[in-house]
Amino acid sequence: MLLKLLPETDQKHLLGLAKLLALADKPLLWDGKTSDEFTSDTDLSALSIQEGEKEREMIAELEQSITRPSNTSVFGNSSSASSMFGWSSSTAFMSGSKSSDDVAAKLIDELKKYPVTKAEKPETRVQAATSVLKELLKGKRFELPTAPKVILFELLLVALRDGTITSVEWALLKEFQLHHQLEDFIFDDLLERAETLNQEVSKTISIILE
Repeated sequence: MLLKLLPETDQKHLLGLAKLLALADKPLLWDGKTSDEFTSDTDLSALSIQEGEKEREMIAELEQSITRPSNTSVFGNSSSASSMFGWSSSTAFMSGSKSSDDVAAKLIDELKKYPVTKAEKPETRVQAATSVLKELLKGKRFELPTAPKVILFELLLVALRDGTITSVEWALLKEFQLHHQLEDFIFDDLLERAETLNQEVSKTISIILE
């Protein structure tokens, strides 16, 4: 929604963070099977994350929205409000897909460090995803002081796509806040705005579908 407030490099950064948040608590599969479906010939090294259709659509929409003709943010120019909040009609930014795939691979590599019996536990998912998050955040510098708040708001919307924020998602969001030293009142205010927006969008969709 507020992607147009960010320079292109920060938009790409957001895409990787959103992918991580979308996958962090999704079901795990070993050789295409859940832990309840293991057989004697299940390849336990063939770990994957069961990404849902909703998550794939969300990432695709983000990839579409970060593409625009110019490389400048809307700060400092006369862009209209519609250009700030609207979706881009341009072709999807294809390198975003590769970045997203890299994030998924890194998360899987982290999860493989844990025994199968522990990999699905929420605390393990948090530890694995946090390791990847810290790698994504390491050395990251923003051109605009407002960028971390814009990214946090967008990540809150990603986490709220199912209506609630899971414990794993919450841990990652708070880690992002801690890394960028954002005050609690900023986090709380952005969370309130994201929840309100998510509710209004849901109501609007319900009205349209009636």
